[in-house]
Amino acid sequence: MISVNRRLVEAKIMENQDYIKNDSAVILEKLKAFKYKNRSLKHDPLIYLNKVINEFESTNFISVSLIDLERIKQDIGSVPNLKKKFNGRKKITSFKDEILSILDYKNKRTVFYPKYFSDLGIKSCVYCNSQLTIVVTEKHQIKNSNPNEYIAKFQLDHYYPKDKYPHLSISLFNLYPVCSSCNLAKSNNENVDFKLYADRVEESKFFFELDNKSKALFLLSRNSSDLRINFKNKFVEDYVDVFKIDEIYKTQYDIAEEIILKSLIYNGSYRKSIVKEFLKHRVNDSLFKRFILGNYTMDSEIHKRPNAKFMQDIGKQVGLI
Repeated sequence: MISVNRRLVEAKIMENQDYIKNDSAVILEKLKAFKYKNRSLKHDPLIYLNKVINEFESTNFISVSLIDLERIKQDIGSVPNLKKKFNGRKKITSFKDEILSILDYKNKRTVFYPKYFSDLGIKSCVYCNSQLTIVVTEKHQIKNSNPNEYIAKFQLDHYYPKDKYPHLSISLFNLYPVCSSCNLAKSNNENVDFKLYADRVEESKFFFELDNKSKALFLLSRNSSDLRINFKNKFVEDYVDVFKIDEIYKTQYDIAEEIILKSLIYNGSYRKSIVKEFLKHRVNDSLFKRFILGNYTMDSEIHKRPNAKFMQDIGKQVGLI
């Protein structure tokens, strides 16, 4: 629900340069071996594969910049639709899936992406902000793993769909951490023009607005069902309908109830009376506000915890933070 400064991404990429360079070198060799084993490829598939290999020799697809990501998309284009027996196998597979397999996208979801995005500070869905981005999978579904064990995998959406542009499936600037519900809802819908990475982080285009009349009614009734909270967004078409934002947050009114009641309890005089106690335990002002709200309180921290945006907006409106 808010963009991430591309410089933060570039800094994290630099911290992982050894892994990225080694993995990229392995992928390039696999692409060349695939081309050699499938010398019968002709026309569009061969042109596509040659373009990918030629670009891979000079550009690291994993750490490719935002500008080069767009250029590569245009230069290479979409993957040709082809199904055949690749590498002399008996089973028919799609050309797209062969490219995804070579790039080892699935394995990266377990091995590399969880730590990378956690270090970047993205733990909640960038679309709805209501759920974590981790899904739990049985290990027997993962290559070279033991059965009857479970492992956490990162759920990711691709700004440029991997079904159409498999060569961009591992590009970090093309990956958006999401929950499974939003990933399914978004799918290949290109009408949702929300860009996670930007040169400059601006104020979020999305915000939750507490209806003041409903707040007054709630203060009399103490019934959270009396509350009304509207989700507003600027310029991003179909966002609410695609991700069902209204439906999701209608289930969170008990959180709004707690925030309103906290604003009554943690008034100015009470805060002054307890701030010294917090200082004794070396709790700074930022952590103090997080303690009161029950979530992160800065715009730049929205991605760190589910419901942060919702709680921040309501908390600001009722004067809690």
